[in-house]
Amino acid sequence: MPLGPAIRRLLDARQARRLGRWYRAIFVDLAREAAAFATVIPREAHVLDIGGGDGEPLNYLLAVRRDLRVTTLDPGPIVGQWIEACFDGQVARLPGTSLADYVAAGRPDPDALLIADVLHHIPESARPHFLQSVGVLLERAPRLRIIVKDVEPGSWRARLGNWSDRYVTGDADVSPISRAHLVRLLEESLGPLRREDTNLFEVDRPNYAIAFFR
Repeated sequence: MPLGPAIRRLLDARQARRLGRWYRAIFVDLAREAAAFATVIPREAHVLDIGGGDGEPLNYLLAVRRDLRVTTLDPGPIVGQWIEACFDGQVARLPGTSLADYVAAGRPDPDALLIADVLHHIPESARPHFLQSVGVLLERAPRLRIIVKDVEPGSWRARLGNWSDRYVTGDADVSPISRAHLVRLLEESLGPLRREDTNLFEVDRPNYAIAFFR
């Protein structure tokens, strides 16, 4: 078993969450991340959060954007377990669900797609297939905003994050994706797109967040 899950199994829920917050803060400032997302998500939007995990980042986003509705999904058996109770009325949780599952089920089309720290966990050979599902949503909802948050490779902080993904989280297929690589990948898969860079890279590098749209 990878080190991270093994440690969490030894802790109660409160201890695990406290440790998770401390550990995550090494790699990303969630308040700055949320502020960056807030600038590129439309008002009164339905946000589809891909690979939502424990849901902790959504607490920060919903605190600054109380107008949003969020559907958070994850292929794992649990999703959103750390979302604050005060936001329960704004969040729908879909555990055991991939983006392809969501698209195939004919669920409501979102206004914004949030892909935060997900792409570098998808092997390069599998990324085009993942983006096919994004493309289906884009065709259904031409005004869709595709917001990608990831990590620019090269710095010590990025290298530490990559090491953590491999040896603490246990993801042997992790593959960093630069901003330039991301732009090429999305345009190859989805066609010509406009983009709006947030200020995240300036305030919390090597983290970056970019919104893509037609």
